[in-house]
Amino acid sequence: MSKRNKKYIPKKRTNPVILNRRIEDLEETLSLHGKNVDAISKSHDIHITMLSNFARHDIKNSIQSIDSVISTNTSEEITEEHLNSIKLNLKIMRETIENFSKLVPHSDKNKFSYSSLITAVELLNRDNFYENKITFLKENNLEQEVYFSLPFQSVVQMTNNIIINATKALSKVESKRKIKFSIDKDEDFLKISIFDNGEEVEKKIENKIFDYGISNTGGSGIGLHHAKYLCELYNGSIEYYSLKNDEYQKYFLISLPIINTEE
Repeated sequence: MSKRNKKYIPKKRTNPVILNRRIEDLEETLSLHGKNVDAISKSHDIHITMLSNFARHDIKNSIQSIDSVISTNTSEEITEEHLNSIKLNLKIMRETIENFSKLVPHSDKNKFSYSSLITAVELLNRDNFYENKITFLKENNLEQEVYFSLPFQSVVQMTNNIIINATKALSKVESKRKIKFSIDKDEDFLKISIFDNGEEVEKKIENKIFDYGISNTGGSGIGLHHAKYLCELYNGSIEYYSLKNDEYQKYFLISLPIINTEE
């Protein structure tokens, strides 16, 4: 067939309207990724600060106690009471280092237990609970230990973001400040309910409490958004519920996939 008999096929042209929509979609996706990066960065900053405070508090106090004994007494003036004080503070330092290692447990099987999670939550927030006069309660409805095949650090951050939010809400409560962890499970998910009796969430933002930048406590509005992002990233979910009783004002229900109930 000669060239002049070939059928003419016009070149396809890009529709500017469709192209513009694609650009807008990409910009929206890029913006969302940026927000997620900001959320993760902020959460890591908070977590690192809590780790530093945890280790520094006990170790610093123990070193100061030992230093006061050594610097104010000669070797002849050291008594049995002084030695017992030094031994006690050395014990505290060893326990602090041991507890610090529990905050990032390592496993060749890439799994961790609920017990290690609750231990980390308690250790990281010990000073926070003490300074803010918060009673931390635990309610365990599990008959066996459960395990997660998830990044330990992310789950700790997720729960800590809820704790931080509750602590801010409790700052306006004069007495009997309480946070409670209640644990249950179904066939596939562990259910972590985190209750507090702090300030209520305003009705107008109840449905937007997990949106980026939305805060009921005067915060950045990043913590709850990041908690929801992590839950959904690992095929879980997080929900908010208001309560009308004398004990608690609200709770957050976190559902995370479990892998088994045996060691």
